[in-house]
Amino acid sequence: MKRYTSPMPYPFARAVEANGFLFLSGQVAMNAQGEPVPGTIEEQTRLIMKNISETLEVCGSSLDRLVKVTVWISDMAHFSAFNEIYRTYFPEGFPARSTVVSQLAYGLDVEMEVQALA
Repeated sequence: MKRYTSPMPYPFARAVEANGFLFLSGQVAMNAQGEPVPGTIEEQTRLIMKNISETLEVCGSSLDRLVKVTVWISDMAHFSAFNEIYRTYFPEGFPARSTVVSQLAYGLDVEMEVQALA
């Protein structure tokens, strides 16, 4: 098992590689200093996908190797706008996905957690 250290000042790994899979910690819209970046659901989704993509790259993987995505959104009213942005990242087909409506940290509107092939 290999742990990838988080650049943020929080007590969790950025990702863990085990048995050929990568498990990324949950991602909300945060900058490199670990500060929340509020904005529209579209802006938050783009930043999260950028951060996920960068983490996967550090770990030797990529978005096209995603197996499962779990999404939390703060309000079902954001579902269509989220999907509009999300779909642009997967031109070759989508990973499996679950979506849950929940209150999120820092008053943000979306959080994503992914598993990928290493």
